[in-house]
Amino acid sequence: MTQTQKRVLFALVLIGAAYFVLFIFPNNTGAKDRMMISLFEPDEFAQYPIAIKMIRPEETFKAHLINFIVYGHYYYGWPFYASSALALLPIALTQGYDNVQFNLLILRQFIGILPMLVALITLVYIQTKFKSYLQSVGLLIFLLSVSAVVENSLWWHVDSLAFLFIVFTFYFLDRDNLRFGKDFYFAAIATGLASGTKVIGLFFFLAIPAYLLIGIFTKRLAWIKAIRLGAFFTLLMALTIVIANPFMLLKSQFNDMLEILARQSRYQNKGWVLNYANGPAAWFPIIKNLYGQGIFILLSLIGLGLGIWKSENRLRHALIAFWSIPFGLYVLFVVAIKPTHFFLPILLPIYSSVIVFFEFPPFTSRNKSALAWAWGAVIAAICVYQFGIYINKDIELYQETLTREKHEESLAFYAVLAQDYLPKIQTAEKLTVFRDVRMYLPSDSRWIVKSYWNSKYSTIETLKPDLIIIWSQRILDYTQSGAQENAVDPATYQDTYQFFVDADQNQLRGYRLVYRDAEGLFFVSDALYAQFFAP
Repeated sequence: MTQTQKRVLFALVLIGAAYFVLFIFPNNTGAKDRMMISLFEPDEFAQYPIAIKMIRPEETFKAHLINFIVYGHYYYGWPFYASSALALLPIALTQGYDNVQFNLLILRQFIGILPMLVALITLVYIQTKFKSYLQSVGLLIFLLSVSAVVENSLWWHVDSLAFLFIVFTFYFLDRDNLRFGKDFYFAAIATGLASGTKVIGLFFFLAIPAYLLIGIFTKRLAWIKAIRLGAFFTLLMALTIVIANPFMLLKSQFNDMLEILARQSRYQNKGWVLNYANGPAAWFPIIKNLYGQGIFILLSLIGLGLGIWKSENRLRHALIAFWSIPFGLYVLFVVAIKPTHFFLPILLPIYSSVIVFFEFPPFTSRNKSALAWAWGAVIAAICVYQFGIYINKDIELYQETLTREKHEESLAFYAVLAQDYLPKIQTAEKLTVFRDVRMYLPSDSRWIVKSYWNSKYSTIETLKPDLIIIWSQRILDYTQSGAQENAVDPATYQDTYQFFVDADQNQLRGYRLVYRDAEGLFFVSDALYAQFFAP
């Protein structure tokens, strides 16, 4: 690495460090206790107990090892949960397990932000080789400003780590540059880590064969060797997936994983309870809001195409296309649910190809014609325009997260319950509480809280809770016109539909409504109502 490259890297690390520190403040909110997590990030609420369980001490080392490896929540791979658990281990050893807010801060910063920073700096290196301050610093700042990146920096989730492994795959293939040496095999390991962390590494299914075919057509490889290399790449990738997920060696856990991923795929492609609309039109509002205006996305695609056509390194841009296009088409046309982070590993590499315009006039010394200057002005104007839109949205996301506890209506709802209703229930028996995950109720010695993402009579009849807390939005969603016809499973949905209709009309079987506002509803059992609330 030259002195210029070292200085550029140092500048990028400083920018990354400033970004990392900036997000400490909003990421230190929204988790005063475990129940509060679910109000803002239900995914974090589901994931957090898994990471804690993995590092809790057991009576024997074998039991502890089993806990650490067999974690059960196989929606995401072991690299994500193991790294999360290890990030919490120093805190657990020194402070115990109860500092939920600090634990979530660590997870959001070191598992959410840090891998994304490393990934983006690596992506900048792939595109610029750190030869220019202006290009390298400008590209990193621009990518960090993408509002989807900012939003993803405000929670703890698997996507930053998975994206890091995706970028590492590009990095090693770029280093290999059709030599098919050790970097090609490192790319197989990186692909295996991406696949073993969040399945998405499998979308290199087109890029790797294309890489081998380019090697054949450029006479770097013979057909037989290409077939052998392809087979070895696949074998090494598969071996990495298993090594990175050691629970797969246990048949029962492997079968559990397959069942979970199959179920997850069905939900993704239809919806959780109600069918979601799919297709580009359904995705457009999310893409426009967090990823960019259509004109900027078009400019990025032109840059990618120009890179494939006339760039100094056409292979680099071709690999991005072979990765992003099939994955992007799958998300656009197949995936029905709308997680806003799904396009991060698709569009960020494409956006990085905007840098290819610096290889052509008027950004180089060649042929600075009036037409070139006009084209350069258009490119600059589009990028500046998009950057301004990003910054406005980023400030909004940052401020919303920073102040979210002050404006969360379910906290105000609980404050009313704590002051006016819960003190009336004077009983020595420990109560069972059913609560929607979007409604706040802290843990307490007086009750056991059961948290659910959905509600229906069959669940209530099994659980037999004393108290029920429902989120009002759930009633609106599941009783809206056409909901029954739009159910993923109409046969079982009727139970859910009737539950929410009855709750809305204060006719919930076995329960009486004692408090309701715009945010939620609070029911108590008939027995408790007669004992403590009847006039």
